[in-house]
Amino acid sequence: MGWLDPPECKAARDYLRQGQLEDAARVLLTSKNREHRSVRHLLVEVGRSLVARATREAEREQWELVAKTLEIASRCITLEGEALALQNRAVQALAEKKREEARRLEEQARVREQVREAKRLASNGEFTLALELLARWETQGGREVATAIEEIRLSERRFGAAVQACEEAVEQGDEGLARHHWETARQIAPEAPQIKRLAAELARLAARGTRLAGDRGRPVRNRSERILMEGVGMILLGDEIAIGAAREEVDLPILGRIHRRHAVLLRDKLGWQLVACRDKYGEPCLVNVDGHTVRDVCRLADGNVVQLGEDRCRWRFRLPVGGSLTALWEALPDSTGSVVVPSTGETLKRAIFLVDELSVRPYAPAHIIRGDLPCQGLILRWEKEGLHWDVEGGSAWAEIPGVTWIACDRCLYLPSRLVIDAQWDEAERLGRMMAEPCQPEQVTVVFRPC
Repeated sequence: MGWLDPPECKAARDYLRQGQLEDAARVLLTSKNREHRSVRHLLVEVGRSLVARATREAEREQWELVAKTLEIASRCITLEGEALALQNRAVQALAEKKREEARRLEEQARVREQVREAKRLASNGEFTLALELLARWETQGGREVATAIEEIRLSERRFGAAVQACEEAVEQGDEGLARHHWETARQIAPEAPQIKRLAAELARLAARGTRLAGDRGRPVRNRSERILMEGVGMILLGDEIAIGAAREEVDLPILGRIHRRHAVLLRDKLGWQLVACRDKYGEPCLVNVDGHTVRDVCRLADGNVVQLGEDRCRWRFRLPVGGSLTALWEALPDSTGSVVVPSTGETLKRAIFLVDELSVRPYAPAHIIRGDLPCQGLILRWEKEGLHWDVEGGSAWAEIPGVTWIACDRCLYLPSRLVIDAQWDEAERLGRMMAEPCQPEQVTVVFRPC
């Protein structure tokens, strides 16, 4: 470097040593001394270095970078020979890439048009035609077509289930329930011929009048009620629960070798106590808690094992949710005892003593864990008006004989069926289907009087 060289020459050489060719070119190209010999020599050096870099970028087929690098190089030197040919190759490659992008966008537009047509067919109830149309585009359409196929298959299943449920409700003469399922089907495929056919059935059903008042379900408003929750157990609401032989009028009838009135469960502010009753000779009935004989009163704690009588009529007392006095009374695996449903004679292995609320969830903490529940939780809660239900993270409706479906009424009726639907958007629904193909989107919980 000569001591008379412009200062930008030093800056350009520093950039060259650091491999920052664009910065070196910028400094030299904006110099006020473009005609200085050192500036011209450095521009040639920078231009050749840029051409060499463009050659390496071309080997990696990075044509956008090649074009950009050679554009800067062309301002430093005149491109000739291989450099000029490389620039022409970059122009051609970018033009071809642009044409490919145009073809890709055109293909995407055709795919979107086919997806729209398939969804139109599905809205008309022509699910098979819609799926056949998309099957021809599955290879070209990629994820968009695959997602549309899954959505239409899912809609087909939901539509079929709603139509079947509507037909069954029409056959049973339940206008309100039939109308609910008809509305569900109409939201999925509003132009399907089944919608018009079922609308006519609904009109004829409405003309025949409502069902008899004697068939109506009744709300649970008294704590003396016993409720059978199918698949879960018998629910008792009282503060005092008499346990005795199945043939007797007691709150919790047990099938086993025990006395007519064997023991009583009492609830207070601290929890539950177990009181041994007296037999006809005035002696305390045989009651053991964790192997210790109860002759009078015993305070129960979570996990206690209670044995009634001399046989293996053994039960585990549980308080599964902290802060809640709602308790479970569950037969041990080797227990000979069972809870008996007086109205039907069927036997159960669990009773629930509902105090404040009963939570059923797919995960702990919960009083009852039910993995197939398509929501975050089903809650039964005692309020001053009676027993109410609520669903968290999902939607639900109650099918009640003679009452059917009232959106604002959350009272629990006997008998009734609570239908719980998943409240997922399409993306979440597809994700869950792929993660757990057997995960149900709808679960029905049946409640009956005992």
